Amino acid sequence: MWGEILYWNDNWTEEEEEEYYDEEEEQLLNELKTVKERVEFILRKYPDARNLCFFTIVMYIRHFCKDLSPYIKRIPKRLMYKYEGLFESIRRARQIIQNTEGKYPPTNPYILMKRRRRADKFRRAVKKV
Repeated sequence: MWGEILYWNDNWTEEEEEEYYDEEEEQLLNELKTVKERVEFILRKYPDARNLCFFTIVMYIRHFCKDLSPYIKRIPKRLMYKYEGLFESIRRARQIIQNTEGKYPPTNPYILMKRRRRADKFRRAVKKV
C-alpha cells in the first residue's frame, strides 16, 4: 500500500518504540561491524529494502546511526518511492560539477586530498588493466 508507514506505528511513544527492539536484536545489531553485514541484515529483515535503495538507507540510519535516527523515523512509503533516485542524482550532479567542470572544489582540504588519492588509485588501477 502506497500510503502506509513501513514497520512502525505513528502512535507509538518513544518508550514503546524502544521496547520494539528486544535485547536479542539489540545484541545482534551491536555485533554487526561492517557496512556490508549491516546492509545484509536490513535486506534480510525488511523485504522492501530489496526494491528501494532509499528505504535501505533510511533503515540503515534508523538502526545504526543513532544520532541521526530521531530525524528520519517516519517517512511514508509513497514518499520513499517518490524520491528514490534523488540522492544518487544529487551525488552524480555534484561529481560532474566538481570533477568534470572543475567548479566549486571542496572547501575542506582533507576531503580534497582524499578525493585526489582515490582518483590516483583509480587511474593506476585502470593503467594496469
